[in-house]
Amino acid sequence: MPATSPSASGSGSAGDGAERLSLRTTFHALARSPRAWLVGLAFLLRVLWIVMVPSRPVGDFALYREAAAYLLDQGRLDSEFIYMPGYVAMLAGVGALGGGLLAAKMIGVLAGTAVAWATGGIADTFFGRRAGLVATALAALWPAGIAVASVTGTDMPAAAFGVCGIYALVRLAPRRPWWAVVWCGLILGLAAWIRAVAAPLAALSLLYWLAVGTRGPVAAVRAATTLAIAFLVLLPWGLRNRAVYGELFFTDSHGGHTALVGANPNSEGAYSRSLNLMFAQGTGYRLFEPPDRHRQSDRAAYELAKSWTAFEPGYALGLIAAKADRLLTHERGLLYWPLFRQGVLDDTHRAFFSTHRTALERTADTFWWLVAGLSAAGIAVCVARRRDERSGWPYRAALSVLVFPLSLAAMYTLFFAEVRYHLAIVPLLFPYAACALDWLGSAAGHRFRGERRSVVLAASAVVILFSCWRGGLAVGTKLRAQYRWAVTVCAYPNGAATHLCTWRRGGLPAGGNSPLRGTWDGVGLRVDRSSPQAVLASARTIIPVGAGRFQVRALVSVVTKTKSLDTELAVALRADGRVIARVVWPSRADNPTLGVAGGSDSDPGLSAQPIVGIVERTGGPMLLEVEVEPGGIGSIADGGVVWVSKLIVERF
Repeated sequence: MPATSPSASGSGSAGDGAERLSLRTTFHALARSPRAWLVGLAFLLRVLWIVMVPSRPVGDFALYREAAAYLLDQGRLDSEFIYMPGYVAMLAGVGALGGGLLAAKMIGVLAGTAVAWATGGIADTFFGRRAGLVATALAALWPAGIAVASVTGTDMPAAAFGVCGIYALVRLAPRRPWWAVVWCGLILGLAAWIRAVAAPLAALSLLYWLAVGTRGPVAAVRAATTLAIAFLVLLPWGLRNRAVYGELFFTDSHGGHTALVGANPNSEGAYSRSLNLMFAQGTGYRLFEPPDRHRQSDRAAYELAKSWTAFEPGYALGLIAAKADRLLTHERGLLYWPLFRQGVLDDTHRAFFSTHRTALERTADTFWWLVAGLSAAGIAVCVARRRDERSGWPYRAALSVLVFPLSLAAMYTLFFAEVRYHLAIVPLLFPYAACALDWLGSAAGHRFRGERRSVVLAASAVVILFSCWRGGLAVGTKLRAQYRWAVTVCAYPNGAATHLCTWRRGGLPAGGNSPLRGTWDGVGLRVDRSSPQAVLASARTIIPVGAGRFQVRALVSVVTKTKSLDTELAVALRADGRVIARVVWPSRADNPTLGVAGGSDSDPGLSAQPIVGIVERTGGPMLLEVEVEPGGIGSIADGGVVWVSKLIVERF
């Protein structure tokens, strides 16, 4: 046997012992850390949830798993795949290791745990150890955050990468600024593989560098480097897009469709399946196209979304309020996907959660409202402390980080909002809520001596937040009611080509609520019995057909709360200001058929009647109006709607 040097042998033993000592020391340090225990609690609660609540993925969440199975089997993405691929790649990795649905849900568990760790770290860095513990506890016990752990979706993983990237920035910046630049860029670049919006967020690090006193040119270079690194991480996806589509871009091929959903007046910016049909018939494109048409379809959707937004600016402003309401007012909607959506649970679990639904929704909402109020108070405390202290750091730096959640909220309310997108915003508010709780505990111990400014600012911030929020939503509701318009599929100029017709309220005085309602193939007019005008309700649209003799035809139906009209009802069709057709329902009409309208107004109604008129024109676009005339309103006055559908304009 070869001789072994004593020194070499001793050195190896010492190295092994040092390594064991280092691991043991690290373990004991973690065991003695209350924040580590809270992070462990976050992990445990989410694991227990996914084990005890066996929800099944449906809708988009099932689509992600199907895309991952295709990627694993074929080694490439499905030809109709139009989303960012990061989460699908994670699911494929889980599948490659032999994991099933429960293992796939562990991605959400780990993401929620990472959120607790990172939010606590941000609070610790800015506000101290106690605030860090409070923020970690808030994230660990977040009811909606626990519930979505059983959903195989992109929202929580994207939120985890985003908040971890910001934590890397604020944690490393004081001592190793360039490491902060690199790690922030890398992590936000990884987040962009799941949600493309994370990459440009890297540029917002400029405000943080300026807040901590970095000279302008240096701060700009650091922020630009962070942004460049984020896009460098995303570069393989851009090169793949260049190979598939012939152009270099770093997003998905779905953003235009998302913006179109958010601009849809018929659904107030919420998702509606009928929009897919309307988009296909009005533009000739479908949501899922072959790869050579992905970009064209997405661009067509985006151009249409811009035109819809510009069509009625007052309504567009009101729609922003509706999307903000959907995004930020409640968290109960986050329970829909893991618990209350049709098909996600078996009968036993569905019955149990349905029985306790009210309590669960109140718990989720109450927790969120407390966090929102505490966050407003914490931000006010930061403002007060920044003014009270000479340097203002770290409160100035903490305020600069607000640009990240505010930018996300602004982007979602402008384009498209679902409560799921709320998951990327809330973790960035936990540090401010923790700051408020830490300050309250400390100030209360000293009976709020010397805290007058902070108390006034914190109380004012909470009152302003909730009162202005309610007021803003009320203004948005009023704007939508006053300027409501509709978009429908129609056919012109030869009756074969389908287009999209935009309808706005016609011939009525300014003010008051618009009578219009919309569905994919028809416009509805809600009749106001108290209207003193010669026309009870009116809608108008522009048909670009030019000169000639045209036939205009449509179906008119009356949707009422009963199946009869007490008195006569007339609907007139005008072209270029002249009545070209009129349809009248006789009094006491009785027909058991349903109205053809659909939507929330699809109550039992009178059968549809055709309305046909002829118009001769010398040129220019045709102004087409539908009017509900008085003289017979009867039972339709109790919330009834006149629907005009299947509009066709053709040469005659």
